[in-house]
Amino acid sequence: MAEIADKQGGSKTMANVVGLGALLALTGHGLDNLQSLLKERFQAKGDEVVRQNLECCKAGADYVKKKWGGTCACSLPKQSARTKRLLLTGNHAIALGALASGVRFYAGYPMSPSTPIMEYLAAKQAEAGLVMEQSEDEIAAINMVIGASYAGARAMTATSGGGFSLMVEGLGMAAMAELPVVIVIAMRPGPATGFPTRTEQAELLFAISASQDDFPRFVFAPGTAEEAFYTTNRAFELANRYQVPAIVLSDQFLSDSFWTVPGFNFGRIKASGDFAESEWHSRPEYSYKRYAVTASGVSPRLRPGFRGQLVHMLGAEHDEDGFQVEDAGVRVRMHEKRMKKLAVMSKAVDEPTCYPEETADCVVVCFGSTYGAAREAVDILRAERMSVAMLHLCELAPFPRERVSARLSSARKVITVEGNSTGQLAALLRRETGIKVEAQVLKYDGRPFVAEDLAERLLSVCK
Repeated sequence: MAEIADKQGGSKTMANVVGLGALLALTGHGLDNLQSLLKERFQAKGDEVVRQNLECCKAGADYVKKKWGGTCACSLPKQSARTKRLLLTGNHAIALGALASGVRFYAGYPMSPSTPIMEYLAAKQAEAGLVMEQSEDEIAAINMVIGASYAGARAMTATSGGGFSLMVEGLGMAAMAELPVVIVIAMRPGPATGFPTRTEQAELLFAISASQDDFPRFVFAPGTAEEAFYTTNRAFELANRYQVPAIVLSDQFLSDSFWTVPGFNFGRIKASGDFAESEWHSRPEYSYKRYAVTASGVSPRLRPGFRGQLVHMLGAEHDEDGFQVEDAGVRVRMHEKRMKKLAVMSKAVDEPTCYPEETADCVVVCFGSTYGAAREAVDILRAERMSVAMLHLCELAPFPRERVSARLSSARKVITVEGNSTGQLAALLRRETGIKVEAQVLKYDGRPFVAEDLAERLLSVCK
């Protein structure tokens, strides 16, 4: 392509334009739209630059027409009607999901591959009525988010595994104070700096178990950009409904890949109120208890400064009013109050995705961004008349043990596919359901799964 560009009088940097012309010819499309775009893009650089680009584009198309007769196995038919689609990354989808959910405060420290979430939201501050604060580190970021949540704002942060390590104590404070916060962990290979621009799925058990002592939390792992948009909304809604932290697991592959999305169904977006303030205007003064023990474990929530009531939050163990205590009985009662939320939270967890819906002898279980490769690998194997299906888990904590157990009960073999070296999903599945997987297909070289390779690896263990 560089040689063709050079022959047209252009520089070798115009090889990409030669390639574009060749691709259009190979896939059965004309050059008109591309040539118009090239004129628009390069007109400011003068007529000669425009001419060179147009010549390079045509030369690329002419070359493949001459060599292959203009036909190719990858010919793409023209669409009968123009359909508007969104072109966006997984990070953009998460940021849009946060905006649709009414996020009002974001604090974060740049860390690949999560940084584009912060950059996107920073550009939307004025339009969305959002405050974005770039903090000095991840410890400051999580504490700012906790403060914003206490003040009544929907708040979030995003980071990678190393940054989340610094946030863990703050995560525990949000849990003890029963404040809803949303944390996105865009996973990458570690430990330490590791492979900062590559992908992995090694923070699953970390996200589920992080922080001191036990407390309820939600952990999500969307498989596509479209699912990431709706999952981010669920993270905000469920975190606010149950007053717990919610973690969204992404990874470099999902975060940075570009996706075409037909559009979002805003009828699926929930943006319910977070406070039960109207009923408190008629209540006796100073009768409010921030951590009142209830049947569900979820206490009424008021904004600090509510007229006639005291709203007091604490990161240490406290009584129902929110004041620090050392009493053993109060400690037991308050700990059980927080843990009581797990029962109602479990009922809110969505069904895992089954593909296809029918049962199969061999079931491939995966989570997060392995969705696409696993689904395509299943298609490849089913085309060879193998009885295989996929079970994709997006909502991992609380773990949907009954539904997963029911889905896997008739399978002859259960195989996990995951991007880490120790089989964290397999360990979680065994812990939660008692099901021991027959085999684990693992990948931890920093690259995502490829459907053809995955199908070959699955073939050897599904037989």
